[in-house]
Amino acid sequence: MINNINLLSVTVSSEDSIDSVVRKMSKESKNVVHPGIAVVLDSQGIVLGTVTDGDIRRAYTLNTSFKQEVSKIMVHDPITILDKVKAEDIKLEINRKAQLSERLHEKWVRHILVVNIKNQLVDIIDYLEILQKNSDPLKRVSVFGMGYVGVTLSVSLANLGHQVTGIDIDSAVIERLNDGSSHILEPGLPDMLSANLKRGSINFNTAINSSLDSIYVIAVGTPLDSESKPDISALRNVLNVIAEVLEDGNQIMLRSTVPVGVTRDFVIPYLEERTGLKAGVDFYVSFTPERTVEGNAMNELKTLPQVVGGFTPECVKHSIEFWSTLTPFVVRVDNLEAAELVKLANNTYRDLTFSFANELALLADQFNVNTFDLIIAANEGYPRDKIPFPSPGVGGPCLTKDPILFSATSKGMRDDAVLGISSRKINERALQYPIKLMEKYAKKIQKPLSKLNLLIVGVAFKGIPETKDIRGSGSIDLLNKVSKLVNSVFAWDAIISSDELETMGFEVMENLNIAVHNADMVLIMNNHPDNVDSSMYAPPKHGKLLFDGWNQLNRLEVEKVPGLIYSTMGYMTE
Repeated sequence: MINNINLLSVTVSSEDSIDSVVRKMSKESKNVVHPGIAVVLDSQGIVLGTVTDGDIRRAYTLNTSFKQEVSKIMVHDPITILDKVKAEDIKLEINRKAQLSERLHEKWVRHILVVNIKNQLVDIIDYLEILQKNSDPLKRVSVFGMGYVGVTLSVSLANLGHQVTGIDIDSAVIERLNDGSSHILEPGLPDMLSANLKRGSINFNTAINSSLDSIYVIAVGTPLDSESKPDISALRNVLNVIAEVLEDGNQIMLRSTVPVGVTRDFVIPYLEERTGLKAGVDFYVSFTPERTVEGNAMNELKTLPQVVGGFTPECVKHSIEFWSTLTPFVVRVDNLEAAELVKLANNTYRDLTFSFANELALLADQFNVNTFDLIIAANEGYPRDKIPFPSPGVGGPCLTKDPILFSATSKGMRDDAVLGISSRKINERALQYPIKLMEKYAKKIQKPLSKLNLLIVGVAFKGIPETKDIRGSGSIDLLNKVSKLVNSVFAWDAIISSDELETMGFEVMENLNIAVHNADMVLIMNNHPDNVDSSMYAPPKHGKLLFDGWNQLNRLEVEKVPGLIYSTMGYMTE
């Protein structure tokens, strides 16, 4: 405790002008323990009110005349506690007094005045310091965006004991989640969701339903607009919501994949301007990229290293404390930009390696070379740089856009961007490859495509780990491109229901065996193990093209069957 109250904070009289108080706070800020507050006292040292930096900023925005007495803008009933309160009871007493005044989580509940029985100022307590020193590792968390990233993270955090609110603008998604039914397919998620709903550790809403949260995690998407440029409007909408409730000591952590520089150049200035709070001082900002794979997210959230980049060292410290409750493996990087680049680097590199395999396949096609056999030969016994296998395009919600985000910064698209844009072009060309084979087959059998029935096997963007996700699905893209070229387009998927396939525009046959029997051309478009059916080896009545996009069939066995034409990346039966 400091005996001289003039060393605690700036002290002023209620008759002092706002202007003189501002000047005094500025002049004496380095000489007092609590520079962000001025205590208004009478001549006996009795507390009349307080004025904080926030009060002054609000007065300025309301065009209040600074010639007026400071009593016009001061808080007349600041929260105080008696000096007789024991140290171990201080936090409890502050909470009690704050609840009585209905100001528990107002932005200006930072400095708590300690007074004697006469209401004379004795000391000042920094409530934020108390919270940090006695911080519970389990927090109240709001997660924005209930897609794969947001919902798996929300349930995982709730399972650890955090109190979580999952927020999404889609009311149908929120209703399903509150009923215990997940809109995404993820092993382990349904049971964990139900358990946490029952014990009340998680709830879902279309808006923030409490101002008690201390951590805000942003997991909304950054799609590409009609010109294939990053669209951060969803991020901006979330920031508008957070700005209404942001308080001293809150943490904001971004998991949304964004162009490098967006957190520093857009997020922080936007929040500071909207709230009058200072990042790194009043609230903490970090970028903590998500890198889980669909189908194994619940496990990888606990086992993958969590990368953390912060605006300041203090931001990093608080972020690491939080994420350490989820995974023991936390990797600290130098700054926000490094963390943003980690996610972009991971996904762009993957897309680039796949694009190499796919361009190799497009080249191999000129010589009718099975690219799977080629790559197996290239990798066999060779200790360096294993080449991945090709595929009919590279889909999904991440690899179809993250290389474009990698090709941009917060300022816009990069003039020097090459690799991300190139990988996307190559992988989009690979998606067109099955159409080339269909045209080649039609010419081989001397029938127009318009007379042939097409079956697409595998509509989800991937088959392993299995998912129902159709974002970036090459099969849907193919449907849009060939629906007017062929007689009909049927689809079958091991996970997605027939009703869902019909809503996408496909014709459907429930039984894969029957679907294969009635098709003139079969394209296997993802790698789900259930894609392969014995009917694919059955002799056809009028010939059949089998496109083995993921090397799941036995080429030699297929080619022994009269009327079957085998094809894969780079190769077709001659």
